[in-house]
Amino acid sequence: ACPHFAFNTSESTSSAIHHTAEWQNALPYHEIPGPKPIPILGNTWRMMPIIGQYTIGDVAKISSQLHEQYGQIVRFSGLIGRPDLLFIYDVDEIEKCYRNEGPTPFRPSMPSLVKYKGVVRKDFFGELGGVVGVHGEPW
Repeated sequence: ACPHFAFNTSESTSSAIHHTAEWQNALPYHEIPGPKPIPILGNTWRMMPIIGQYTIGDVAKISSQLHEQYGQIVRFSGLIGRPDLLFIYDVDEIEKCYRNEGPTPFRPSMPSLVKYKGVVRKDFFGELGGVVGVHGEPW
């Protein structure tokens, strides 16, 4: 399940979630696999030209590499000035997250995605940010 979103559900639902075998067997957040950050630079160096292993302009390729290397749920932490990114590749787990985050979920997206949809391709997306690009009341 997606226990990280349990705080958005009602108390009775949240309490019920905490008593399931799935919840009891879930990894603690800090143990979710992903690239390990280094001191000072965190994982930001992985996106830097020349020394980095990922090309920031190819998000689909980065996502594919993370999935292949780390599995169905990946934590990308240590990005300077940004919160952790949590990638979920299992469709059943994605459904659980969407169903348990409440009527106005908080899912801040990447600034580049917001700019792309809201400025660069506004002609295509219009005022709609899509399932991934919207959170809170507009959702």
